[in-house]
Amino acid sequence: MIEIRVHSKFSSRVRRARLQRIAQRTLRAEQARATLTIYITTNAEIRTLNRKFHATDAPTDVLAFPLADPSAKSRPYIGDVVISYDRARVQARDAGWRIADELDLLAVHGILHLLGHDDRTPRQRAKMWQRQSEILGRAIT
Repeated sequence: MIEIRVHSKFSSRVRRARLQRIAQRTLRAEQARATLTIYITTNAEIRTLNRKFHATDAPTDVLAFPLADPSAKSRPYIGDVVISYDRARVQARDAGWRIADELDLLAVHGILHLLGHDDRTPRQRAKMWQRQSEILGRAIT
């Protein structure tokens, strides 16, 4: 199961079914049998989470909170992906695409982190971004 939660401020703007599909596609592409939650929220709320869990007092676009071993055979609850709608809107405008496309990208990125992918080094980042492009079926700039 993939739970999609959306802050009431953005409830009418987020297409939950679309996020559900991209999350399922990501799990299938990674051959992962897992459950997770995606939460779309405000800059203020994601900033609070970033400060509390990463000691960074600034908003960010996406946070991933892994909870289980993604290689488990059953359907483990692997964690939560939290996305800032506010940041997604700005990044979509800067990239020249729709906000739904940016939310897709951030959801894939967060899920890959839950599944153990990392982007701390240039090599890891290139590999992760390549995987995101494959899952989304389009190049990411």
